[in-house]
Amino acid sequence: MRLPDFLDKSAGATPSAPAIWYEGQTYDYDWLRAASLRCAQALCGVGFPAGACIASWLPNHPMGFVVQFGVHRLPLRAMPLNPRATAGECIDIMKMFAPEWLFIHASFADALADIRAAVPSLRGVVVVDGTGAGDPSMDAFLATARDVPVDSNIGGEDVVTLLTTGGSTGLPKGVMRASRNWSTLITNYRLAMPVDGPPVNLAVTPLTHVAGDVALAVFAQGGLNVILPKPRPRDILKAMGDHGVTHMFVPPTLLYMMLAEPDVASFDFGALRYLMYGAAPISVDKLREAWSVFGPVMTQLYGLMEATSTVSIMTPSEHAEAFSSDGGRFGSIGRGSAMTLVDVVDEAGLPVGLGETGEVVCHGPNLFKGYVDNAEATAKALRNGWFRTGDLGVKDAGGYVRLVDRSKDIIITGGINVFPGEIEQVIWRHPAVQDCAVIGVPDDKWGEAVTAVLELKPGESIREDEVIAMCKKTLGSIKTPKTVVVWPELPRSTVGKVLKKDIRAHYWKGRSI
Repeated sequence: MRLPDFLDKSAGATPSAPAIWYEGQTYDYDWLRAASLRCAQALCGVGFPAGACIASWLPNHPMGFVVQFGVHRLPLRAMPLNPRATAGECIDIMKMFAPEWLFIHASFADALADIRAAVPSLRGVVVVDGTGAGDPSMDAFLATARDVPVDSNIGGEDVVTLLTTGGSTGLPKGVMRASRNWSTLITNYRLAMPVDGPPVNLAVTPLTHVAGDVALAVFAQGGLNVILPKPRPRDILKAMGDHGVTHMFVPPTLLYMMLAEPDVASFDFGALRYLMYGAAPISVDKLREAWSVFGPVMTQLYGLMEATSTVSIMTPSEHAEAFSSDGGRFGSIGRGSAMTLVDVVDEAGLPVGLGETGEVVCHGPNLFKGYVDNAEATAKALRNGWFRTGDLGVKDAGGYVRLVDRSKDIIITGGINVFPGEIEQVIWRHPAVQDCAVIGVPDDKWGEAVTAVLELKPGESIREDEVIAMCKKTLGSIKTPKTVVVWPELPRSTVGKVLKKDIRAHYWKGRSI
């Protein structure tokens, strides 16, 4: 099935059911289906060649779904741009991948002159919630379009989405996602997280990433997606009770902020079934705290742009079993989703022994088609049908995989490999610590010295010696940070990941990283 087929099926079954809630207004399934059909018809009228790229730069907004479903009804490639990215970052991406059309929100419209000057491939712009200098609004663009299907033949192997990697090691790469990737994603979510009735999902992080993936699965179940424009912890906690939220995704950083609210336990989480977390390593201690506050609902998501957000889903029942057995499985990523295989291998691609560290790989219909115009990077990432994630992990006898670290984050101190994630798990236990990052900094004696950079909870303080003593007691002297520093705020990406590359750049300035 194509992505819009899931929407059409829900709309056919329950056309008047609520599909989206946004800023006090509810949009039903009949509206969403009709609007996306009109969007497809309007785009068809422009006359694009097959495979043309259609970009969108929108905050969390109902029109984001209209555009996504509309573009996917045609043999085109949707390219959503992260709403938290800067204008310069979006322009760089558009220069690389030459979109022919752009849907943009009025809040970003000040950048249009620069976009046009830098992106000559653009044939037209639509300002979804207003008008620009001669650019039509969404209402005007759709005014004469009919809400009838477009005759298009899109196969499972056809590339329908163009996403970009985070560009942590240079310019971003274009990730080609095929139609089958989307149907696999929805299938994996539905099998891992069944519900008795229509789910209610609270989308609080960018819909261009995991929150949007979850929303698509909820549409496929005829559920409601409640969209919050900004991820304010108290607004999130209140909305969970006000809307009877059953599903929600948060990155660990946002989860920590929610847990830090002094009256977090006073909010209503009675309807919650699946509190999903992922996109970055999590503190096991804070995961246990979340289990006690929100209930037995914690759900681990592990994925990558190249393999969707459903490489592995560790369900609440698996969390409960791991929690009770206390066998080190609590905090793992699971065993792979229903339609995805996960393994841990050595450099040659051979499975390593149980408990041995290797690279996490995955295989299944969720894997991307390759990188745009980059056969070398594609061949390096996809080997014999398996995707090399760059994450290091270990597998236990039950097939559960626990991440150790990113391969590029390993610290080599005195010739010994040290995994930052192991140290971060210890530091996260300190009640004053909101978040932390452990890196290696230049050291004439050791090559790299283990250094911990902390972000504290509001109003808290900490001493360097107590952190060092806590780590030494648990980890020994080699893994214990030589230095502990406190920053007002750790640098983060647009999806909430702590940017270790930025922290390293601060300490490695003028030296080779």
